Amino acid sequence: MFNRATPSRTPALRALSPRAIWGGGALLLVIGLAVGWILLSTVGSESPRDRARLEVVRTAISIVAGVGGAAALLLAARRQRTNELALLETKHDAAERRTTELYSAAIEQLGSDKAAVRLGGLYALERLAQDNLAHRQTIVEVMCAYLRMPLAEVDDAAPVEGLELATLNRSLAEERRVRHAAQHILCSHLRPRRNGSGKPTNSKFWPDTDLYLAGAVLRHLNFSGCHVRSAVFSNATLEGAAMFDGAVFDDVANFVGASLDHAVLHGATFRGPALFSYATITDALFTRARFAGPARFDNARLEDTDFSEARFEGVALFENATTEDTNFDQTVFTGSAPEGTADRDDQLA
Repeated sequence: MFNRATPSRTPALRALSPRAIWGGGALLLVIGLAVGWILLSTVGSESPRDRARLEVVRTAISIVAGVGGAAALLLAARRQRTNELALLETKHDAAERRTTELYSAAIEQLGSDKAAVRLGGLYALERLAQDNLAHRQTIVEVMCAYLRMPLAEVDDAAPVEGLELATLNRSLAEERRVRHAAQHILCSHLRPRRNGSGKPTNSKFWPDTDLYLAGAVLRHLNFSGCHVRSAVFSNATLEGAAMFDGAVFDDVANFVGASLDHAVLHGATFRGPALFSYATITDALFTRARFAGPARFDNARLEDTDFSEARFEGVALFENATTEDTNFDQTVFTGSAPEGTADRDDQLA
């Protein structure tokens, strides 16, 4: 996680051993002595053969000098490259250390008893997630964990721990605003806002994000147009009008046991399994929703729910579901016959 530095992908150069350096130097020394001996043995003779030999020796000396210079340049280049790699590694470690410090500070802010400080921690985490792709999913999970924490309710009984009831109510209202900000941060980065060619125009879009909000209490969630890889809302309570219109779920969308009241899922796309088993869904709209994978509403309680013009392209399971005043007008089942709806053929298109 944040307390472990990400290893650098730059390959490290192997340092030359002292044996290799001394061996190379000794080889050059031997070559130099041999050349000197040949030179001394041929100096003084004026024969054409000796003069030719002398020219050969001079050429050999030039070659040896050139090789020595090339070796010196190679060693200098290796030394420079080693220094550059060490500098890059130092910068990488410093960046990781800075990220860890900012993350730790933001987590501490989230634990503050002051709403303004908690808000600051959320926005600090948002900035870290935007700038650090490797840590983005971890930060999303931290925000989801914050939303999953139980929200204390205040009754009208006696003051708690010496605090006045008005103070407790004010603290509760502030905490709800902090949680609403967390919802807004997540959703604002999950909307690609695609253009006509299908490319995202939102430069701050976080693709391939997984949400885990099991058991969370979410008030007035605005998930419209969001695109996630997977999402878990099992046993969550979505208070108010939860907006999922136009949302896209690439993998599992888990709403098992969730409570959705006045939820809008108009035009939502479920590319993977859509699990609404044992969910309580009241006055919700699934109009023109597309279920490309299996859809499970078994043992769900559906009241005043509208599935008109929805498409079920996979297996649709409504076994033991309560479908009071549920509308299946022009609903299309192209996968298999919906189980548990055989006694309601008049409701199915």
